[in-house]
Amino acid sequence: MIGVTPPAPGDPARIGPYRILGMLGRGGQGTVYLAESPPGKRVALKVLDQGRAGDQTLAGFNREIELARRVKAFCTAQVLEHGEIDGRPYIVSEYVDGPSLAKAIDERGPLHGAELRRLAIGTLTALAAIHQAGVVHRDFKPANVLLAREGPRVIDFGISRALDAVATVSDDLAGTPPYMAPEQFDRQEAGPAADLFAWASTVVCAATGQPPFGNGALPVVIHRIMNTEPRLGELDDELRELVGECLSKDPRARPTATAALLRLLGHPVAPQRLLDEGREQAVTPPPARRNPGRLTIAGLTALALALASGLAIYVTRGAERDAVPAGRVATTGVPTTAGGSSTTGVPTTAGGPSTTGDPSTGSGPELAALGPMAATSTTDLRIPGTRITLRENPSDPEWVTSYEDRRDESDGSPTYLRRSGSAEFRFVGGIMTVVTAPGGERAVVNPNNKFLVGEFDLIRVVDPAGGAEVQIRTVDAPLNTFDPHWDRNGTRILLTVYEGLREEQRSKGFVIVDVASRTARVSPVPDEGPPSPYAWGPDPDSVMHAGLDGSVRFHRLDGSVLRTVPGVGEMTANDARSTPLGTVFTTFCPDRTRDVCLWDASTAARKATVPIREGMRFGGLVGDRHLLATVTEGKTMKVVLLDLRGEVVRVLADGPAAEFEKVVLRYSPK
Repeated sequence: MIGVTPPAPGDPARIGPYRILGMLGRGGQGTVYLAESPPGKRVALKVLDQGRAGDQTLAGFNREIELARRVKAFCTAQVLEHGEIDGRPYIVSEYVDGPSLAKAIDERGPLHGAELRRLAIGTLTALAAIHQAGVVHRDFKPANVLLAREGPRVIDFGISRALDAVATVSDDLAGTPPYMAPEQFDRQEAGPAADLFAWASTVVCAATGQPPFGNGALPVVIHRIMNTEPRLGELDDELRELVGECLSKDPRARPTATAALLRLLGHPVAPQRLLDEGREQAVTPPPARRNPGRLTIAGLTALALALASGLAIYVTRGAERDAVPAGRVATTGVPTTAGGSSTTGVPTTAGGPSTTGDPSTGSGPELAALGPMAATSTTDLRIPGTRITLRENPSDPEWVTSYEDRRDESDGSPTYLRRSGSAEFRFVGGIMTVVTAPGGERAVVNPNNKFLVGEFDLIRVVDPAGGAEVQIRTVDAPLNTFDPHWDRNGTRILLTVYEGLREEQRSKGFVIVDVASRTARVSPVPDEGPPSPYAWGPDPDSVMHAGLDGSVRFHRLDGSVLRTVPGVGEMTANDARSTPLGTVFTTFCPDRTRDVCLWDASTAARKATVPIREGMRFGGLVGDRHLLATVTEGKTMKVVLLDLRGEVVRVLADGPAAEFEKVVLRYSPK
């Protein structure tokens, strides 16, 4: 391991569950240790100095964590967890086994040729991802670039600020002077353009051994940055021209990180494109030619959203159905279409239910009933920033625990999580699915924009009140995970594994995440038919999946098939649920109507057929004896509660149809 010194006298042996192996470094904020997690994984653990742990510093440290979480694994070291020990906060991040660029320059001199180019591309890729997350690094320099085997990684967001809260030098002199932009010394905003100035200064230092305005006394360095031309050494023409533009005194003359990256990748224009091209070239020399048909970032984001939720503004249930606007509702933490069927479902066929294979369901303990939803609403809650109102009752066993706002894609499709037991929602990130566990004490965050994840996919398990969180790795690329489902105890998470995009996407099995041990078990299942999500079965050791020709397959947790129930119709994304009719699973009925069928999970007998009248769209089961549906009346859309006869019991939410079509509500047990 590079740069690790043995623990010194007075260093802790353990911090939380982590065993300290050595020290990686000490800086202005605190000490960074090499540590080992309970499963034996090595991590970097940063502890704030005792003397700096005041309220103001703690707030800044917490900001660092929140900003780092907004930047996904894309040439950056990822934050895994944070906590506090003896009043001193700590943050756990991915350990990158490699020297800093600053150390490499000191020990072996400047970089040249392909190595320098890969550094420039890799660090620009990181900055583009950072800026797309709405973050400004504000201390980009050689010491904050690690040279890992898989390419450069950008670290240390200790003095980063969100783009909507950028700082000026009148607030504090944030950064390292030889790499700071002129505006940081001139009472102007230090935004993303300042990071491009620092990036260019870092590239010059990597190429020449010195930053472009030299080192020395602070007044001298500031004078050079403000008034003199940079010294670029022997940079080649292409990189020299770009670096020169990034070192402009006028921040408006500097390109964005995305535009700069695309120029290095050989694109003549600067639309937003996939940054994985940058990551690839940061590791290996670029090929002679590139495929011009890559997806745009915006296109991939929209595609990821569709794959993650199975939701679309227009959905159909067969050739005889018209495409109609679908209000979006998800129940019990399961993203489902609020209308017709999931866009990732399977065709249905007529036929009576029967069982084949092993007749046992491995039934285990019975599911606990949630109880019924109330017959009337007693309180109104307006979703912040919208005209959508939730009509709630304190006795309801389930309510809206999170929502995604997709009305304006330019703002990052923000997602909000409800604080347990309150009417308050807090921002948790953009372009992601958030599902609350039963009881409301934790929630899973599943990124939908997989291109920012990098070499592996992950989930976050967060505290709705804003406390500690952990990140758990699930699958390695090119696989990814969507459709998170909590189990009945809120201790395990089921995710569906997918591979590919668009028409080539396939479901490849499922993952069971154990939150307590922070481990993920992958169960591969041979692909059959169109992709569709897995759901929990009738007992803790089974899951369900849509099979071919209107069948439902039950699997053990190792992926093996427990039994197959044919002829029941297209499975919804709901987990098996305890009802007055027994433990049931739901499908869109096999006679190709819009009705919903409830099937006994043990005998496969049809227990009920719930009619979904014309103009309504099914949203899922809620409580132990009700269904959700949406209905549009003029320009207003409503989320309504249906009984098992298909009759409306009450309105759960209402608002303008134009907003409802782009706001996803998720219902989960309280």
